[in-house]
This record gives sequence, structure tokens and C-alpha cells, in this order.
Amino acid sequence: MIQINVGKILKERGKSKSWLCDQMDISLYNLNKAIKGGKKSISYKYLERICEDIKLFI
Repeated sequence: MIQINVGKILKERGKSKSWLCDQMDISLYNLNKAIKGGKKSISYKYLERICEDIKLFI
């Protein structure tokens, strides 16, 4: 299982979830569902955009 620590990474980089939502053009509700496990899966499109926007290289 892959655990996504977006909140922690954003905090380290001085960014907020609202900032990330603006970058990704998605709602805070959908971002929270994606990163808090409210969804059974996260699309590669969202995962890729999160990584690009917070400059996380995997």
C-alpha cells in the first residue's frame, strides 16, 4: 500500500492544500478524499499532478 503524506509535504514546502487545489483545478473536497483514503484508489492523473505541483520526484 502506498501512503500519501501530502499534508506533511505541503507544510514542509510552505504551501497549503488550497494552493494545491488551485494548481490542480480541483475542489478541496476531492483533494481531501484522494489523500485521506476516502477513495479506494487515486487516479494516476491526480497522483502525477500532485507530484508535479509540489515538485516531488518518485
